[in-house]
Amino acid sequence: MLKDIQKKLLLKYPLIWNTKFVPMLLIGMLFHIIYFGIGYLNGSIDFTGRDYYDSETTAIMFGVLIAILIIILWLVYYFKNNSLKSFYKKSKNALFYEWFQVFVICFLLVSFFIPYSIGKQLHERSYFSKTEATKRCETIALADLFIDGYFAQTEVDSTKSVLNDTIINGEYQYYQLFYKDSMIFQGKKYAQYSLLNRRSYDFSLISREEDSLKVIEVKNWLINNQQEKVKTLMDDYLKIVNEHQLKTNLKTNKWFKEVYKYPDFANFTYIKPYFDEYESEAQYGDYENKMIPNNRNQNKYSNYFVQQDILKSNYDTISDAHTNVFLEYEAFLAFLCGALGLSLLVFSFKVTTGKSWLIAVVCVGVLNILFGIFTLFIPSVLTYFYLVLITFGILKIYFAAIYMQRKGIGFSRVVLNILLWSFPLMIPLIYGLIMQYYQSYEYSIEYGYNSPEYNWLQENFVNMITINFIVCVIILFVMSRIIRNWKGIAEE
Repeated sequence: MLKDIQKKLLLKYPLIWNTKFVPMLLIGMLFHIIYFGIGYLNGSIDFTGRDYYDSETTAIMFGVLIAILIIILWLVYYFKNNSLKSFYKKSKNALFYEWFQVFVICFLLVSFFIPYSIGKQLHERSYFSKTEATKRCETIALADLFIDGYFAQTEVDSTKSVLNDTIINGEYQYYQLFYKDSMIFQGKKYAQYSLLNRRSYDFSLISREEDSLKVIEVKNWLINNQQEKVKTLMDDYLKIVNEHQLKTNLKTNKWFKEVYKYPDFANFTYIKPYFDEYESEAQYGDYENKMIPNNRNQNKYSNYFVQQDILKSNYDTISDAHTNVFLEYEAFLAFLCGALGLSLLVFSFKVTTGKSWLIAVVCVGVLNILFGIFTLFIPSVLTYFYLVLITFGILKIYFAAIYMQRKGIGFSRVVLNILLWSFPLMIPLIYGLIMQYYQSYEYSIEYGYNSPEYNWLQENFVNMITINFIVCVIILFVMSRIIRNWKGIAEE
């Protein structure tokens, strides 16, 4: 069937036949479907905490190898027939259409990570609905107040903090800050390491505002001695722990007794938020507050433990799966730019010769070495980039002269290769030089902030790359016509 399609394409659409666009389109789509399936399988979440194998890295590396093999086999068949060398009649826009087909093939082969990522995220979302996941994340986050939530920073003690007037590097001065060993909640003072100064865990499904309100609500339970609500929270949390068959030696009543120290909520038992399989499990049978040395913080945690680390890590994954977009625009743009670069390497080889292509590679290497040596004599980061711009301008003028005079093709094949590889870099290069100008020349480091122009350029960097890609396509459209006419110039 595929052979019949290729035969019909040869007779009616020789350009599509020559690029092997249809079979490569099918291969590319199949490649994406396979990696969507691999991504979906790798999106499974392990609640045992024993799976340390990095399957994603292996899948990506394997995909890169497959893509390279497919590209090599494709190029073997693609380069077999070159209508330009056979003086086959081409329309004015035929070369541009040919490049576009090459670009689509390259994009399909380099962007297999996109369906992989989507498949993985879909599987991670499938564990719980967004509503259910949010509810569970709230429970886990608030339970961290009674397990191992970090303590918030207290206020600066202005009576102890002093300005150290020691001069560093000529001008620099700094404050030596001291913090209070207590905090105020609802008008009452509590110790710095009180439960009332603990913070909950951050999940992307819960906004900062919602999280703060929930934490305040739980702390109000504490100061109002609403014990049943605290026990309900602990009970809901342990249900999630038991559902995922995680290890713990906590029971709601015992946990409450060891942690709930009304009214000051200090001197409570520190719950170990992990399970160390190398410690003797016999030690965990005793529920007394016996201190067990451990590698993380000796003499801090008790012998009570729960695998909160695994729970938070896995629900972090589920939370991010619900809040993250399937594909960031920046990532999509990166694949477009990668496909553009690869397609230009293939296209330049097609419109010139293998010999000139290799010579161009050597010339680029030699020029970079020379620029590097020259930069040693003028020690400036910008020197190299200015030399690149000047060289690009000279090569452009040379190629234009050959094209206009039409006296002989000369060295222009090599120059054309370098021009095709280089022109997508010119706008980002100039953009970077302008950013450097506003950062270092306009504003000195002593001001401690960047210029408004620099900040604007930095914020619009992605927009610049987008515009650069569009401009590159337009330039290629024009250059394809120029190359078509340039091929008619005599050798000498």
